[in-house]
Amino acid sequence: MKKFLFPLLSVSAILFTSCEKDNDTCSCSPVEPTREKYDFENVDHSGQDTRLDMLSEIVDYAKSSNSGKSVDGTILLDMFANTNYTWTKAELNSSTKQIADKISPDAQNEFSEWIMELDSISQNPGVGANGVAGLVENGGKTKQYLFNAKGYELGQLIEKGSMGALAYYQSTSVYFSSSKMNVDNETVEPGKGTAMQHHWDEAFGYWGVPNDFGTEGFEYDNTAAYHRFWAKYTNSVDANLSVNATLMKAFIKGREAINDKNYTARDAAISEIRSTWEMVSVAMAIHYLNGAKADLADDALRNHQLSEAVGFIWSLQFNPEQKMMDSEIVNLISNNLDNLYEVSVADLNTVIDQLAAVYGLEAVKNNL
Repeated sequence: MKKFLFPLLSVSAILFTSCEKDNDTCSCSPVEPTREKYDFENVDHSGQDTRLDMLSEIVDYAKSSNSGKSVDGTILLDMFANTNYTWTKAELNSSTKQIADKISPDAQNEFSEWIMELDSISQNPGVGANGVAGLVENGGKTKQYLFNAKGYELGQLIEKGSMGALAYYQSTSVYFSSSKMNVDNETVEPGKGTAMQHHWDEAFGYWGVPNDFGTEGFEYDNTAAYHRFWAKYTNSVDANLSVNATLMKAFIKGREAINDKNYTARDAAISEIRSTWEMVSVAMAIHYLNGAKADLADDALRNHQLSEAVGFIWSLQFNPEQKMMDSEIVNLISNNLDNLYEVSVADLNTVIDQLAAVYGLEAVKNNL
């Protein structure tokens, strides 16, 4: 985890503009959604759906290392680039989409290092321990995980890192940027809408939820195809933070605002989405930090949960309106979570308390 000592380049310079002065149809006032579901005409986020399907297979392959299987780094890189690889989901094999070119440029080196390290430590692994990469069983001998010498589960970093540097980054930093929002909003392409509408729908697609997610009467199904990535974790913290409905309403408000050419309302929805999505990542980090405290004496369960927590904390840097500076994120990890075999309750409380204070979660931090 040496790279955590060096902050990545900030993406906070990406801006979006407010209501266009030369657009007479812009009312420059906030709006409330007129519908519950994301059921607009001409919505297409098939590219995002495809990439999430690819990521599912990538994560499954990376995590197969926990069963003692060797993972080939070249195969993982080919999967990210969608080249020289045959997908299990047949329809992916005809797709020209890939993940590698959508990962934040600031995270490319980390992914390459994680993948190559996973390749290295997964070849004929022995028993892992502090200072020794290998497989570690939990106390009940019902689970095992492959850790590096500092206790990090590379499969988890690849998964949570992709959630941050791909989906979260693309939605909050790319599709909500001026280059994607200050575009044509007049010419409708059947099936895709205007360029601005389409970009908004693509941002929604990376959240990975069904169109009625968070609406009244919606019941989450953990056997459904959407039970993965940000959809899964948004729902995980919903009981304490009510984020399902908040995010869905914000996405709907923004899309309706674009339809109405009300760009002030659109930009207000962007900020709401960025803030709420960031809260999901922080809340999940605290959740896993709490779990690690409860399992502090069990190397396997503790390190597994802390690897997930670090992935969520690391992902915070990909939001242009992030509440913590990159240097604060890096220091929080490097000062308290550098070696997962050596963390103390005090270390974990330090991270929990700092996150809770910045994000206003003191009242619920023990319940997450």
